[in-house]
Amino acid sequence: MLALKWILAVALLTSVCVCTTFAQMAKQSALTVGVRQYTDHPDDSSTPFGKGDLSYLLAYEYHEGSAFWQCGLSYTPHATSTSMVSQVESVVTPQLRLVFEENLLVLGVGVLKHYVRQNDVAHWSDLYWEVEAGLHASLSSTVDARAMAFYTFKKWGDLGDFDTSEVEFGLDLAYRF
Repeated sequence: MLALKWILAVALLTSVCVCTTFAQMAKQSALTVGVRQYTDHPDDSSTPFGKGDLSYLLAYEYHEGSAFWQCGLSYTPHATSTSMVSQVESVVTPQLRLVFEENLLVLGVGVLKHYVRQNDVAHWSDLYWEVEAGLHASLSSTVDARAMAFYTFKKWGDLGDFDTSEVEFGLDLAYRF
């Protein structure tokens, strides 16, 4: 419960900071909603997700040129991890990404950490990294859509052990203001 209060306090502080600088960041900001489908990670018993689990993203983006920072929070209800003994009740994942968009191509890197609630016990996972690649399309002057592929790993040295069966997919819509 203490960790949930901490998350809410950080979210409130972030909201206040964003609102106080809103005028300065006009036309460089976006609010994003998205969905991500997870897959099994048989070599990593600490992952709380199973094949087909979905998470829902809410994020703020700060754009400058062809790059942007994305600070978000995803929520996964009832994850069905095959690597854990029992079903996970929920997972909340704070995340920070640096993403580059050029024409249709999107490339990025991010750092994430899960808050896992299982059997009335909650714990934080270790930090992990992800690389992402995908396609971007402007639907209007203020709405963008992205289809992304994500590959997660714990250490940069593990990136060379790339396994295509562990690639995850997501879609997001961003509203620029």
